[in-house]
Amino acid sequence: MYNEPVQGEPPESKRRSPRIEVYAQAEVKSCEIYIMDVRNLSAGGVYLVGTPAEYPDLRPGTNFELVIFGSENGMGDDPDFNVACHATIIRIDLGTPGKRPPGFGATLATVDEENRTRLTNLLLRADNYRVGDPRR
Repeated sequence: MYNEPVQGEPPESKRRSPRIEVYAQAEVKSCEIYIMDVRNLSAGGVYLVGTPAEYPDLRPGTNFELVIFGSENGMGDDPDFNVACHATIIRIDLGTPGKRPPGFGATLATVDEENRTRLTNLLLRADNYRVGDPRR
């Protein structure tokens, strides 16, 4: 995982928590079960990579179960950083070629205190990881 500023955020954004770039995947359970890449994550939201053509049942307002599998670059997932949540799609982003892939913005609600702690720990670990950091 690494921390990289997310470009193109509108100044009028109502975001309460900073987004952190992560290496992660998520299991999305809506009408179907999907495994999707996670582009970035915050305490209150997630950006899932994909298009409406690939994931036609993910539309604004869709509620679903989500498990985020936290991992570090080149390493497998760590069960201590897997986070179970409920999520709601709030927007579809067509992406920007060369900058941001198309995807889905969703709000998160952790299912219990243990998963809230896991999400916090995943965000802290992602925020502290730096590409090329000799301490890692």
